This record gives sequence, C-alpha cells and structure tokens, in this order.
Amino acid sequence: MSDLKYLPISYLDEALLLPLMEEEEKAWMSDLGWDYSPIRQILVSFVKQKLLPGYVAVSEKAAIGYTYFLVNQTKGIIGALYVSKISRSQEAIEELLSLTISCLKESQNIKRVEAQIMPFHNVNLPATFTKHGFGYYPRYYLDLDLSLNARFKGTEASSIERIIPWNSAYLERAAEMTLISYRNQTDAEICEDYRTKAGCESYLRSLVDNPGCGIFMPEASFIGLDSQGDPCGFVICCRISGGAAMIPQIAVHPSYQGRGLGNVLMGRSFDQLKAMSFRSVSLTVTKKNRRAYDWYQRLGFRIRKEFGAYVWER
Repeated sequence: MSDLKYLPISYLDEALLLPLMEEEEKAWMSDLGWDYSPIRQILVSFVKQKLLPGYVAVSEKAAIGYTYFLVNQTKGIIGALYVSKISRSQEAIEELLSLTISCLKESQNIKRVEAQIMPFHNVNLPATFTKHGFGYYPRYYLDLDLSLNARFKGTEASSIERIIPWNSAYLERAAEMTLISYRNQTDAEICEDYRTKAGCESYLRSLVDNPGCGIFMPEASFIGLDSQGDPCGFVICCRISGGAAMIPQIAVHPSYQGRGLGNVLMGRSFDQLKAMSFRSVSLTVTKKNRRAYDWYQRLGFRIRKEFGAYVWER
C-alpha cells in the first residue's frame, strides 16, 4: 500500500482515529471476550490532549493502523499495535513498528524496550521485532470454562495460618514475596518489574488501581498467610467483561510451591467467580514456563490465542 502516510498521533484529530480504535475494541471482544472500552476511553482522552506518543498509518484520510508507546524512566513500553482487518497490511505493521522502535532507541535514556502485543491480524510480528534486535518469547492466552470446572478440593498446608480476602494493607509485603517467587524465572526476563521490589509493588498497584488488565475484583482475590502472618501466596482477579474474569497475577513463595497453596488460592477464586455468575476466567503464561503451563492445563485451562512478548536491551 504505497499510498500510506505515517504520522505522529499528535498530528491527527481524534475523530480520524476513533473508528480504528472502535474496530480494535470489537476485536478484543470477539477474540478474547474482553471489554476493551475502559482502556480505549483512557487512550482517547490522551489523544484529545495530544499526550499519546505513537504513530498512525493513514490511507485516503482514513486511519488503517496505529501504535502507541509509553516511557517509564529508562524503559520504553510498546502498548498496542493494531491494523484494520480491512487492510491487514504487513507493510503498515513493519513501518509503524520501525518508527516506534527508532524513536525509542534514539533516546539514549532508554536502556530497555518491552512489548506484549496481542495479534488480531495475520501478520508476522516475531520476524519484524527480531529484525530490530528484540528477543522473542512465545506466550499463550489461556481460558477456563467455569461451568466445566468442579469445585477444587485442595488441602491447605498445615503451615498456612489462613486464607483471607485481598487486603491492600498486605500489598507491600506481597510485592516482596513476588520478587522472591520470580527470581531467575523467564517472566523476569520479559518483565523488568519482577526484578526489583519497587517494580513488583508498582506492578501490583497498577493491577489494583488501573483497568489495563481488567477491573480489579477484591472479592475474588485472596492472600495466603503463614503462621507469622506474612503473605506466602496470593491471587489477583479482575473483571474483563460481564461474564468473563482474568487472573493477571498469581504468585506463591518458593517454600510453598508444590504444597497445594496455588490450588487452594485458585479454588477460592473459581468458587467466588461462579457464585458471582461468571462463565469463564483467563490468564496468560509464557510457553517456556513449562511447570506453570502444565499446572494450568491440569486445572482445565486451554489455549485460546498465542501471542508474543518482545524485549530489547541497549
């Protein structure tokens, strides 16, 4: 599509981008059962204020593709990449990514760039990212039909004092435990936040306070406490649409892994979701993390979509 023009998002009137974003919202619902409207509304607000960095592919006064990125200190995050199903243009994908990556790399303050892109079109994202020096980590979006999942009868370890509903007063200590549980794990290669306590705490707060992974549901989120009253495991659950939930984070302290705590936490969430008339729950897992992937399969999760995580370091 040689007639395509590529412009910074800030150059466009938001009215030109709205139809494309609305199409993207429908793709999230169709492919994943995910109501993307809360995120779209935030993005539109930033577009109106000329505050969303990124690029748009334009053809005959219609936006056919866009990408945006964020900068957090020395890290760049590519937040989305969407091309209209009408065009499905590999050329647009490659050029939008090239512009974004070049913009981030040109800033010497940027030491690392991360992206986790959900593909809604038949384009070759891994080849485009690896061409720019990114590492590629295949990931799965998994789905569980709650109507087919019998109540989980896990046995709580004797050293677990109790399981309590989510309480943000424990968030800082949960972040410390998350750091320990992800040490030397593949996901810490993909997501730099897992490498520091501050990063883990920031990530957990974002899950609780922001709609990026759905609307936080404290009533379906739980914390396991040890005999000292410290978190030894937790699960965070969010609503992504009327009948669908998402578990963006579950973590268990290494000392408690393989002892049934993860089953108990998941069981509590599943039971609560079913009581609230949710039909399904989803989560994501890195293909390389075979232990977690096998466990999710035993719980009844099945692959709904494959996508990629991409990382570049200076």
